[in-house]
Amino acid sequence: MKKTISVFVLALSAFLTLYAQIEYGYDRPKSSTDPWKWGINADVSLDWINQQSDIDKKTGWRFGLSAEKHLIYNIYFRPTVSFAKKGFSCYTQNNFSNDVTAYHIYSELNMELKFGDEYRGRGLLVYFAPYFSYGIAGTSRYVNLNPNDTTNFNQPVDYDTYGENSVKKEDLGFLFGAGYDINHHLEINFGFSVGYLNMGSFNNFRWRSVSAGITYFFNNPKK
Repeated sequence: MKKTISVFVLALSAFLTLYAQIEYGYDRPKSSTDPWKWGINADVSLDWINQQSDIDKKTGWRFGLSAEKHLIYNIYFRPTVSFAKKGFSCYTQNNFSNDVTAYHIYSELNMELKFGDEYRGRGLLVYFAPYFSYGIAGTSRYVNLNPNDTTNFNQPVDYDTYGENSVKKEDLGFLFGAGYDINHHLEINFGFSVGYLNMGSFNNFRWRSVSAGITYFFNNPKK
């Protein structure tokens, strides 16, 4: 895992160094004096874990607050904090089924590169972000499908998703994505996230997700 993280960090550094040299065809200071933009974000996600078989993806969502600061040239910083839902279901024949639902606080620290007409706020963007999430609630369902267990066979049991010996509350990972600036107020984006912390103490399952969403900023510092 350390090697993978090191590769991501080195790749991001090289990427930012290369594109920091791009200018837009008019004079402006290297360090932007543009004020912060503030807004809201909403995403729909498809979530699962890194197990290869017997896994069903579940639809989730995120709603939260976003901010954006123009740094230099076409580089922007966009942190977000959201309330989110995610989950998955798995099934093992003649053993068990498990339907997991989790609610958590989710935060990203996005570094964005924007291409296009900056004055109008239009153009493509790409971004990379470490993320952190912390579980706060959720109820999941376990069903024993072992026909040899006549006592509890096919009996559903609801349990606290973040209870003892269940899913870990903390998750840390990376998000990669691309999107489009429609104007200075509205952005659309598409992302893929990879969790790097094991979900439990006795497994190596890790979260995966794809998402699509919008961000709306209330103020326009380019006026």
